[in-house]
Amino acid sequence: MDTHYCYFADYEILVGGRFIVWGQATLDYAPDAPGHFDPAELLDRIRRQAAHAHGVERDEVRVRNLSRLL
Repeated sequence: MDTHYCYFADYEILVGGRFIVWGQATLDYAPDAPGHFDPAELLDRIRRQAAHAHGVERDEVRVRNLSRLL
C-alpha cells in the first residue's frame, strides 16, 4: 500500500509588490519511498501548482496556511 497524504493550502500571489490573487489548493502527496517525507518538496509542489494555475512564477506564490487533511 502506498502512503500518501492530502493537504489543503491557502496562498497569495505577489506580483510587482502587490498581492493580486488569494486562493486555495489541495494536493495528494506521496513520498518517493516510505519514510522519506520531505516538507520542502511538499511546499514546492503546492507553490508550483498555484503558480501554474495563475500563470505566474513559483517564487511569487506565498503559502499562508498549510493543513493536512485526514
